[in-house]
Amino acid sequence: MKNLIQKITFAAAVLLVVVAGTQKASAQRVKKAEYTSDQLNNSSVSKITWTTTTIDSRFDVTENDNLSTPAIIARYKPEVDKYSDPIGFCPKGLLKSGNGNLLRSWAVDAYMEFAQHYIDTTSNKDIDKNIKIDFALMNSGGMRTDMPKGNVSKYDILSIFPFDNYLVIEEMDGDKVRMLMELFAKTKPQPMSNVKLHIDGNQVKECLIGGQPLDESRKYVVATIDFLYSGGDNLYPLKYSNWMVDTHKKLMDIFMEYIQSLTRQGRNIEKQADDRLIVENKSKEN
Repeated sequence: MKNLIQKITFAAAVLLVVVAGTQKASAQRVKKAEYTSDQLNNSSVSKITWTTTTIDSRFDVTENDNLSTPAIIARYKPEVDKYSDPIGFCPKGLLKSGNGNLLRSWAVDAYMEFAQHYIDTTSNKDIDKNIKIDFALMNSGGMRTDMPKGNVSKYDILSIFPFDNYLVIEEMDGDKVRMLMELFAKTKPQPMSNVKLHIDGNQVKECLIGGQPLDESRKYVVATIDFLYSGGDNLYPLKYSNWMVDTHKKLMDIFMEYIQSLTRQGRNIEKQADDRLIVENKSKEN
């Protein structure tokens, strides 16, 4: 699957270059010429010429042109086309930064919903069906572009979530959750669902989980990704877990499935700004 995605991504990039030609950009293509190492070393090659080729909506292969691009496109286009069909609809688009960080909030909320559904329906013997997710955590750096306005395809989801991250579920002691929130106060908060975090300066002023104050004496079940669980982005408190279950559900697949589920329910991809994160008097160096 990983190799297929890499091939599809590469092929899509090639197709985008050709499609972008509808803007009638100009490009230079060096004429094919072969020289021996002796010729090059002896400076017998005094001039290399090139021609300018206008790229528009067509890609014309001239006679004796040995470029491999058409063959590459023909090979991968059927697979790329499978990822181009709409799977959902986003009326306004969601930005990954600014404007309330709507993409981040939508994504982590959807992630938590999916994680709970996984627990409720899985046949995984390592998962207790009575478990309830207390909060979900993702990393903003794992979201690479905005959710487009209008139709959303699988290719869009691959563009937003391109990394091979997997859903993991872990249990943490409350004091370790407190450590995590204090780390966010000193550095940079990451997207969280079912958490309201108020930071003043470099200190946690308030932290509510499920509407209740963080309780260091209890245990919390967290849905996150394997990258963060392993200490990625320096979130070392996540490594202090009582137990962890790797669901082997890839992030990009989760969001494709989730959006398709929304579409079956007649729902769109939408998110309103909220006050889950309040940061005041934050020093510039952080």
